[in-house]
Amino acid sequence: MTSAVTDVQLNELTEFANDLADAARLVITRHFRSDLSVSHKASDMPRGQPVTVADRDAEQAMRGMIQAHYPDHGIVGEEHGTTNADADWQWVLDPIDGTRAFIAGMPMFGTLIGLTYQGAPVLGIIDQPVLGERFVGHAGQATFNNAPMATRACASLNEAVFATTDIAMFATPAARAAYEAIRRRALVTQFGGNCYAYAMLAAGAIDMVIEADLKPWDVTALVPVIEAAGGVITGWDGSPAHTASHVLACGDRALYGEVAPLLKNAV
Repeated sequence: MTSAVTDVQLNELTEFANDLADAARLVITRHFRSDLSVSHKASDMPRGQPVTVADRDAEQAMRGMIQAHYPDHGIVGEEHGTTNADADWQWVLDPIDGTRAFIAGMPMFGTLIGLTYQGAPVLGIIDQPVLGERFVGHAGQATFNNAPMATRACASLNEAVFATTDIAMFATPAARAAYEAIRRRALVTQFGGNCYAYAMLAAGAIDMVIEADLKPWDVTALVPVIEAAGGVITGWDGSPAHTASHVLACGDRALYGEVAPLLKNAV
């Protein structure tokens, strides 16, 4: 944590971030497994990126609270853009990370709430609304539903549970070759987790998550959660994760040391 941020400030902001997650839960659970209309935003996918009223309304609920309580803070949201881009404090919001899973009625999605100060992530929440699970990280403290959590020891790729949302993320020949090298050696490979896979890494159930084509709202909240739980998360090239589109997260630093060289030149 940057020395310019006090414990008192961070505790106050963490309490407020939990209120944001509560507000998003109310919206999301109301729409889960309902007769939703799905539209598509422009993207490089053949039919675009799916979005629902739950995505938009959950983010709007959080934005309204931030603007009322901290009008000088900035907001970066997947659905409604950026406000106060030059502010020291920036809330980075993804109301539903894993909209496809949400649409399919599967609980492999979550709300991501990140907070940065002068560009550095200082607070993160991963909230799974329908399971009632919340993962919080800040100032070296990581909790799962208010109980301490930590990553688990796994020093070898041969013993690792490896997760990624979609093999299509490994789109280039170099990325696909790196993926195949890792998959062949990993103990278990799991698909489709979205942000929930990172939550399970922080909670000690998954050892490694590798993904690509991510945006700031996909990553910023993950950084404080994983680091506070004892894990490591960076770009494939070792750059700060919250500025990277290709991300490697490991629960054990020894595992990170084994896997990172396999990805370094795969971007």
